[in-house]
Amino acid sequence: MLVRTSDVYMTTTTVVAAGSRCLLIDPALLPGELAALEEELADLGLAVEAAVSTHPHWDHVLWSAGLGDAPRFTSARAIETLEQRRGPMVDDQLVEASRRWYASWDMPLAGRLTAAPAGGLLPWSGPAARLVVHDGHAPGHAAVHLPELGVLAAGDMLSDVEIPGLDWDEPDALGAYQDGLQALGELAGVRLVIPGHGRPGDSAAWRDRLQADRHYLEALAAGDPVVDPRLDGWPPMRQQHHANLEAIQRRPRSVRD
Repeated sequence: MLVRTSDVYMTTTTVVAAGSRCLLIDPALLPGELAALEEELADLGLAVEAAVSTHPHWDHVLWSAGLGDAPRFTSARAIETLEQRRGPMVDDQLVEASRRWYASWDMPLAGRLTAAPAGGLLPWSGPAARLVVHDGHAPGHAAVHLPELGVLAAGDMLSDVEIPGLDWDEPDALGAYQDGLQALGELAGVRLVIPGHGRPGDSAAWRDRLQADRHYLEALAAGDPVVDPRLDGWPPMRQQHHANLEAIQRRPRSVRD
């Protein structure tokens, strides 16, 4: 199990190795970092057998030709979302990112995904890996659970640096996120949690982050002051919190209240 962290957004890339093959989760992020990932896998004698994009945001659907042509799985709803909203979710974001960092991604390869089999069990030769699909953070968000290893690649949830980011285009954004936390909290034997942005943590961190995200959502729904160290730990989180406050004030709804 290898976890690489990008210089941008603390974005993680997870590699699950099995012999000479590997499962690659959310390769990220800058083109130079993707090239370094290619080299590292080659040095380790690993070929990508399958890959996963946990959700349809631009920074989680990236690819480079040197990683090969393995199937890149995600949920059916994530693919549907990309078909409907690819422009603002991926293409426009990549254009802006290219300007910001003077970088050039292989845009035709971004978001070239395949729906995972029914039931979410990924077809590859390594330890069992199953998608845990929900609509928290993004429609069709899919964490990857490897029960034999006790590993949960949580996508953009359960972070030590990020507060919950909700998709306010969903009719019940709060309820969808709470359902996602419920699904992740019901998994058995989690010993390592890997967030899409931030640092991996052990089983205690998994429980603590579940609780922290639940407390944040409860305070947000109730209109109570939010006490969360992540708001002051990473500058973008204040902006994210204000965006959540503005969104819930425009459309105050939660089926869980």
